[in-house]
Amino acid sequence: MASPCDEGSFAALLPKLTLEEKVALLSGTTFNSTPGVSRLGIPQIKVADSINGIRPSTLDSDMTTACFPSTTCLASTWDSELLERMGEQLGHEAGLKSAQVVLGPTINIHRDPRGGRNFECFSEDPLLSGQLAGAIVNGIQKNGVGACPKHFVCNDSETMRHYYNVKESPHGRTLREVYLAAWQHLLRVSDPVAIMTAYNQVDGAFCSENKTLNTDILRETWGYRGALMSDWFATRSTAASIKAGLDLEMPFPILRGPELIKEVETGAVSEAEIDRRVLKMLELRDRTKACHSDAEERSETSKETNQVARELAAGGLVLLKNESNTLPLSYSQPIKVAVIGEFANEPVVTGGGSASCKPQYKDKPLELLQQAFNDDSTVQYSPGVRTRRIIPTAPTNRLTSADGRPGVDVAYFNNTNPTRPILTEHQATPHVFMLGHFKPGLHVPGSRLELTTTLTPSTSGTHTIAVRCTGAFTLTVNGTPVLLRSTQPSITTEQFIFNHILLETRTTRSMTAGESYAIHLVMHSRTELVQREPTPYAATLGFEEEYSEDAAISEAAALAGQADVSVVFCGRSDQYESEGFDLEGMEMPANQIRLIEAVAKASKRTVLVMHCGNPLDVSPFVDSVQAVLLAHFPGQEGAKAVVDVLTGKVNPSGRLATTWWNRLEDAPSFGRFPAVEGGDGPEIRYSEGLAVGYRCDGVAWRARWPFGFGLSYTEFGYDGLQVTVDGKSLRCLVGMTNIGQREGREVVQLYVRGFKSDTVWKPERELKAFTKVLLQPGERRMVELHVDLDIACSYWDEGGRTWRLEEGTYGIQVGDCQGDFSVPKTTEWDHL
Repeated sequence: MASPCDEGSFAALLPKLTLEEKVALLSGTTFNSTPGVSRLGIPQIKVADSINGIRPSTLDSDMTTACFPSTTCLASTWDSELLERMGEQLGHEAGLKSAQVVLGPTINIHRDPRGGRNFECFSEDPLLSGQLAGAIVNGIQKNGVGACPKHFVCNDSETMRHYYNVKESPHGRTLREVYLAAWQHLLRVSDPVAIMTAYNQVDGAFCSENKTLNTDILRETWGYRGALMSDWFATRSTAASIKAGLDLEMPFPILRGPELIKEVETGAVSEAEIDRRVLKMLELRDRTKACHSDAEERSETSKETNQVARELAAGGLVLLKNESNTLPLSYSQPIKVAVIGEFANEPVVTGGGSASCKPQYKDKPLELLQQAFNDDSTVQYSPGVRTRRIIPTAPTNRLTSADGRPGVDVAYFNNTNPTRPILTEHQATPHVFMLGHFKPGLHVPGSRLELTTTLTPSTSGTHTIAVRCTGAFTLTVNGTPVLLRSTQPSITTEQFIFNHILLETRTTRSMTAGESYAIHLVMHSRTELVQREPTPYAATLGFEEEYSEDAAISEAAALAGQADVSVVFCGRSDQYESEGFDLEGMEMPANQIRLIEAVAKASKRTVLVMHCGNPLDVSPFVDSVQAVLLAHFPGQEGAKAVVDVLTGKVNPSGRLATTWWNRLEDAPSFGRFPAVEGGDGPEIRYSEGLAVGYRCDGVAWRARWPFGFGLSYTEFGYDGLQVTVDGKSLRCLVGMTNIGQREGREVVQLYVRGFKSDTVWKPERELKAFTKVLLQPGERRMVELHVDLDIACSYWDEGGRTWRLEEGTYGIQVGDCQGDFSVPKTTEWDHL
């Protein structure tokens, strides 16, 4: 067999392929791979999630990876050069996981602060989203690994994402100037090897078979030449998806394979159309280093990778409030610091879903703060309230199996022989997970599992026992049934993977410390296989010992009262923000609000370190605290970055990439999110039109902290703005001075203010260029920004279906400097 690396071009092998081989190349074979053709040396392609950490092939693998900050943190850096360096490290990490294509970045728009997957996306602004994503793509693809940005297009809600229809025309201003614009900006600065289509419909056609989007706009108008793949289980047709330009169905041949061959035989699809799709899959192999796809997957720590991760986390932290110079924490005189909150000792690193990963390590902010002050007595800790949506898995050290080992015994039975197990095994944790692939010989449907153990609590009290099962179950304690569900839960495979609270059933029981309780869980398999998706088969035993929330808050407040400053770690984790579901509101968990209010009342000064991917409603407590630091989901180096900023080792330079609203009702999408039932099924209407985020009217009074906002430990001054039009280019030159006492980085943001027109509404201002500069105290520098005139000033003419540039006078804003420039004549075009 020829080696893949020996071929000059895989695309040249197209004439040698049989129809069956061609069709096989147009579907995946596993959750992360596509087939090859061994007789011609055409290798498989392996793909891997995500830009926040390259995950291993196996879903339930314990293998770790370098964990980078969430994408909202990356966007808050506003630093294209740094993100390109990150992309290079991702390419290296993909090699360690034997993958040729990285699935990401995700550039869907932050339309609503309840979007469950917003943490995985960049911004409410299309230019910022597209240009930063393009920088990551360029870095990934420097050394032969490919990038696959997602999801094309309008996948900005998780609720009913497989079905909802965005009732907007691809030829309307809303899609062209906001949602499609992010992709145009991406493709202006990068050339990804592949693009992933979205689950949803746009204008009545699913994205996987939307010819207007995939062929007319993406390929023909914009000239994109890479491959198009479906999201997982998102292909909705056989012939239509081929004709619309979808090259690859993932992860399995459900609507292709034999079905596609039949369509060719009947003439519904021509072999020439098949060839066009196969050619893209061969060209994809030409652009990636497919010759290493069979290497053993591994995890390696790297100083260079960790340094980039730390710079990203530090560069994306946003200082939102800092009264009376509360931060940085002073070393000049002895101070007592109260560190409060579970997240200080159990750090948050990532959101949930396909953008999550197992980090190589987790530093604890508490320990790092104690090391920074070099005195354990200076920094005291209280965990405060518990921060979780689901009951934790019962800890191994509280469980004893039949032979005395820590853990549980699991036995599997088929209904055909219900008294004799087909398999018995010991597990350290009470968690069984199967998805589509089952234990050898296990019948699905037609089987059950039995989990047995002895549970010994460490304290006396009314404790909580929870069960998360995919089928009907019975739980007994000391032979007495305490929980049961006679039917299987009505959930999708997607909900099973991401939204565990939908599986959970709880009960409380009075238990005594040191006393042993016999636990027996019987769960039946689902009564039928799930169609078109893998069938879940899973059971988890949860356990949590009683604690008093009031006592926990009182303890934290008492500690805060003895300190000079209290640092409260709060917010959300991957249990709250995840792929697979949207949030219900902007509120922080109620028990955390109570904790913050009590600490702020008792403390001399209070600092909040907030973990989240979405804006939070901080109105209950923001006026009572002196400083607020937005830490996002900062990755495995995030704890170091947070402590660096808190102690002044690093000057914060992050700027918000999404508006933080005063209340949910202030968001332009309020009342229009998520999907609602329409005449033909669930639908979304972008009724706010172009007024997404900071583009909306009244943003000055509706926003708590505006788009682009962020404080520093130094100050910057702007002067001498010069604006010139040179041919088709807009050139801005502005003076910048660090007028403070510390080295600092400033994000220079260029906004264009539109001309006034009675017929064409334009936002008050729009971001058109940005850069990030480092200045020493007292240093002055002239900063130059260039932007094409058409990008700076054009609007989409719906009637003419073209971009139009109206002559007139336009305004410019850079920092606190303003100017104007003239566009001499009307032009129009429709290109990338």
